Amino acid sequence: MLRTFALLLAALSLTGCISFTPQGPIGLPENVADNTIGHGAQIADVAVTAPNLKDDVRLNVSRQLTEQITRYVEHGEYFQKLVVFPTKLDEQDVVLKFTFSSLKGKRTPHPGYFPGALLTLTMWIWVNGPIYVDTYDLAGELVVEDRSGKRLAQVNDQIKLDKNIGLFDGEYVAVNLGTAELRQLVSQLLTRATQTPQVAAK
Repeated sequence: MLRTFALLLAALSLTGCISFTPQGPIGLPENVADNTIGHGAQIADVAVTAPNLKDDVRLNVSRQLTEQITRYVEHGEYFQKLVVFPTKLDEQDVVLKFTFSSLKGKRTPHPGYFPGALLTLTMWIWVNGPIYVDTYDLAGELVVEDRSGKRLAQVNDQIKLDKNIGLFDGEYVAVNLGTAELRQLVSQLLTRATQTPQVAAK
């Protein structure tokens, strides 16, 4: 009996802390933009300035996000067309410059998990009581410029949240943690920037 209890105790305590970098894939937008702007847009190489990343990781994340956001903008129909380098921009076309200054994610044990699971003889787990808390701190900026480099819009946004994760939640064993949160940040930046009068009416 004592040995069984010890094994149960050990199993319940197998929840360490991990830090991770949300980097997608962000996938495609669930809906297209309410209003498609009637000119083209080019996506500049995404800048990742998050200080917690090594240079090689930052470069890799930049490349991934540039590709992902390009597809996201195209399928979201934010603009009439997507202009891909080295194609030259027309007079009315714009350049979208994304910068991500924070891409932090951390998973820690939920404070109620161990006592809850122990007191309920693991029923806590099977009724999807929270096992982990996923904490996100994401921040980004989107600058929209015309082809001469004149700034038409600059928007900043941030996502900070704590999300409880249980055994039956999709994120419990997810490889790409933070995908939904990063997609939300990209969507918010695009929506705000494209609703700016200087961009919408260009």
